[in-house]
Amino acid sequence: MKESCCQFGPQRQLAGIITEPSERAARLGFVLVSAGITPKHGPFRLYAELARRLAEEDIATLRFDLGGIGDSAQSSVQAPLKQRTELEIRAAVDYLAEQRGLDAVALGGLCSGAEDAFRGAAVDDRVRAVVLIDPFAYRTPGWAWRHALYRLGRRTLRALGLYSPPIASKPPSDEQRAKLVAYKYMDRAESTRILEALLRRRVSAHFVYTGGMRDLFNHERQLHAMFGGLELGSSVTLDYFPHLDHTQLLADDRHALTEAIARRLSETVRIEARTRANRETAPPQGPSSAFRSASAGSVRGSRSGP
Repeated sequence: MKESCCQFGPQRQLAGIITEPSERAARLGFVLVSAGITPKHGPFRLYAELARRLAEEDIATLRFDLGGIGDSAQSSVQAPLKQRTELEIRAAVDYLAEQRGLDAVALGGLCSGAEDAFRGAAVDDRVRAVVLIDPFAYRTPGWAWRHALYRLGRRTLRALGLYSPPIASKPPSDEQRAKLVAYKYMDRAESTRILEALLRRRVSAHFVYTGGMRDLFNHERQLHAMFGGLELGSSVTLDYFPHLDHTQLLADDRHALTEAIARRLSETVRIEARTRANRETAPPQGPSSAFRSASAGSVRGSRSGP
């Protein structure tokens, strides 16, 4: 494994680090998008650890700071934040693909970084996979009764003296609250539209949810219920870690997360290798050749629910 710093973008204003195999050429590129205002190392160095683990799977990872975060300068483009973010993600894909000679790239991130990656994948045909860690989630009827049972269990344990809730800190003042950043997740209409477009392109979408999303997501079957109008098929996968927190403070938690993502992206590497081999060996096809689409499968989860 080797790492190198880089600068890219129209004014070379964006800073990143490429982590890649030291002895073999990378077979897939992976761009990690900043999580909130956390720099490119990620919360508790999650991004750094993930990039180094993926190098073992022949994946070159570019983790970079969006404009105005970490070592990256603010973009001079006079445009809304969402548009600037889209341009910066495209610049990162351009740089990684051109510098390492890659024609297949994945995008990913945590929380806001996941949603930015999701939007970036929708407008870039080079993207073959997305990894979304604790992105948007929408409450369903199943969520409601599971949440009620969870609260009932907590209250029962508290009544028996077996559980004590954390001591609440002093609530922020109105002045302090005004300075807080209130993040609003992507609405269902937008996420459904993007996911449908990615499925048409056969982009692999891997969702990861942790216990930090319990207020919105509390069971792996909920993903299918959230997008009931779509045939998710085998392109959509899920790993659910109800005992992990949102930012994976513990080393064992980060290890579990990185191993799950490495497993999913290594499958993307194999799929791309087969696709490339088939493309190179396939005989030329005339304009009248018929194309067959693969039949849809079912969503695969990492563990079964009740």
